[in-house]
Amino acid sequence: MSDLRMDVAAVTELGESLSTVADEFEHANARSVGLAGAIGHEGLAEAVRSFAHGWDDKRATMTENLSSLAEAATAVATTFTDADSELARALDEGGE
Repeated sequence: MSDLRMDVAAVTELGESLSTVADEFEHANARSVGLAGAIGHEGLAEAVRSFAHGWDDKRATMTENLSSLAEAATAVATTFTDADSELARALDEGGE
């Protein structure tokens, strides 16, 4: 018999990290405007704005994918924890 093991904390952390990255991507345009305003050189500021706004479509796709992965990682951790608890309860009930 082999054991099924998973580092639930690591999978949960993965979900949280992916959500953070997705959030950063989602708000990149707003952050680029703030950054551009702080640069002090109009040519460089425009390059920052142009870069951030120039890949909106790709970033939107990446944001969706990151959000989906984050949700999946969270669901895996939750499902594994729930299944582990149910199996432990069944073993306890069967042993009584």
